[in-house]
Formats: sequence, C-alpha cells, structure tokens
Amino acid sequence: MRDELIYSIVGNLVGLVLCLGYGLYCFVNKGFHAKGKGWKTKVEAPKGYYFVLGLMYLLGVIQIGSIVYRLYSYY
Repeated sequence: MRDELIYSIVGNLVGLVLCLGYGLYCFVNKGFHAKGKGWKTKVEAPKGYYFVLGLMYLLGVIQIGSIVYRLYSYY
C-alpha cells in the first residue's frame, strides 16, 4: 500500500517542480513565452506576464494541496 502512495505522489511532485520552476524562470528573466509570438518581456506584454506567473504559482499551490490531501487521506 505504501508503494501506491509514493507512485501517486510522484506525478504531483513532477508537476510542482515544473510549474514552480517555469514560474521562477519567467520571474528571473522578466518575460514569458507567448504561443506563436515567441518570448515576450514584462514591458511588452504585462498582462500576459502576470497571467503566466499567476497561473504557474496557482498550479504549484494546487499540486501542494493535492499532495497534502493524498497524505492526509492515506494516514
């Protein structure tokens, strides 16, 4: 049963690292990748920049919540 818990959490950990990692990358480099338009800076597209940052951090928080829920429901 313990292996099932670990396997179910691995996907959430990967999602957490990827979302928070890309959000941090965008924050450090002051830009984001817009589909079909390439790299846009914070000055060129501020709404898109803040949307991407907010979305990545929101998804990261959801991943943390999912991990906590799985651990809580298991134990």
